[in-house]
Amino acid sequence: MSGGTAMALVCCAGLVGGSESAAAQEVPIGRGCPALYVLGIQGTGQSSPTADPTVDTGVIGALLGPLVAAVPTLVQRSYIPYEAGFGGAVPGGGADPYSISVTSARVGLEDAAAGVVAACPDTMLAAVGYSQGAQAVAEFARSVGSGNGPVAPERIAGIALYSNPTRSSGAPVFPGRPGQVVPDPAPGSDGTAVAGVQLTSSASAGGGIADDDATYGALTGRVADICVDGDLACSAPDHAAVLRVGAELVAQADLRDPLAAIGSIYSLLSSALGDAWTTFVLNDFHVQGGDVDYTPARTLAQRLTDASDPRIPSPTADDVAAAARCWGEITAALTQNPLGVLPKLVGQLSAAGGQLVADNSDIANPAEWIRFADTVSRHNGYAVTGQMSSGIAWFIALATDIAGSRR
Repeated sequence: MSGGTAMALVCCAGLVGGSESAAAQEVPIGRGCPALYVLGIQGTGQSSPTADPTVDTGVIGALLGPLVAAVPTLVQRSYIPYEAGFGGAVPGGGADPYSISVTSARVGLEDAAAGVVAACPDTMLAAVGYSQGAQAVAEFARSVGSGNGPVAPERIAGIALYSNPTRSSGAPVFPGRPGQVVPDPAPGSDGTAVAGVQLTSSASAGGGIADDDATYGALTGRVADICVDGDLACSAPDHAAVLRVGAELVAQADLRDPLAAIGSIYSLLSSALGDAWTTFVLNDFHVQGGDVDYTPARTLAQRLTDASDPRIPSPTADDVAAAARCWGEITAALTQNPLGVLPKLVGQLSAAGGQLVADNSDIANPAEWIRFADTVSRHNGYAVTGQMSSGIAWFIALATDIAGSRR
């Protein structure tokens, strides 16, 4: 079905609640509900709040356009209009910081999924995302897979992620299923057509620049995470904590001009360092009987990364006050018994400093950065290097199996 095909717009605002997103207000559904409805989210700079949800453009258009053209009676699709922003720094993207833009896309997807299910009770859903859009789709999939999403896991036939910034380190094509290349069948289908599909990708070192090490629960085996090695968005070095901290801060920043960027990033960094200090003192030091031990629950790099991540709540005012009291106890112990406490504490903190260096060792490794010599072309090349072909075949097979199960 081309972008110009006449379609009936089913108003779903009353079906999905109070969200005012474009996806919630109008989910394009043609005459008759399809076997499979695919929702797509474009990458940074490839969408806008007023984008036509039925026009095949951008990287994801290279999958959904051919898909619907191949099986127009079985599949319908639409895209989630959203800012696709990166703090105003990327042409075509909105002024929203990346983190806000991703949240907006995820909410739009949740609303649209609920709307399709309400309008078409027998239709199965699939979703596909690229880059920033892949992060939004991944967050949606994790929510659904854990049973906390807007639709039940058994309504999801498949999820395809391309250049996913939240890809776990070393994740296989099917996260949680090392070695698997054939997708799990759509729930309720016999999987005959899907059994003939293989999704393969070259081994990709590292993990996403915003790796959160989450899993997909009930959707495991139906989520494919496609990453080209050397694409910094999804295969960043494992031992480059400072890089990830920087990426998380930039994702929240106002980048419309150099002065705004400097001020925004400075403010975010100051806040993150304060949060890291609070969690560091509150959780990693133990004071008892005038003695102090540094026994970290998380490394210094992990504390910094957590504090920079907008998905992780900041410490509360009570936490800050408790950390201040704990620090007072630490300094009092050091003052009262410096010879008994200080040498041990220095040794423990020195070991932590050594671990911090190790957690950033890839940054100083020229061999590691050779992988990223053409990272821009690798990140932008999914639509032209054949990476979408297996996704098209997969979704065609899903629709065929779902339609067959209704006969």
